[in-house]
Amino acid sequence: MSIHALPQPEPESDLEHQDLIGHTRARFLACLAEGIDKFDSAATVLTRLRGPDLADAELIDGRDGRDLATILDDCIRHGRAAYAVMHAVIDNETP
Repeated sequence: MSIHALPQPEPESDLEHQDLIGHTRARFLACLAEGIDKFDSAATVLTRLRGPDLADAELIDGRDGRDLATILDDCIRHGRAAYAVMHAVIDNETP
């Protein structure tokens, strides 16, 4: 069995290639923004679970709830950092 690379369509011109890169970078940023938004929503739901209205004891007592909150905050922070780095790449700046 051998592994072969899938054929990649060749752009007709350098301009088309740059357009394809620009479009793909924009999609990448959109995916990052969507991921950040989802993690932020999850953090909001976790806060509600741990809050006085629901008071989910399994998430209040012990470390699990705090760990989850910290993990979500880290994910949001890392997503924002990735977004900033990609913007720096797009703007031709060194992050």
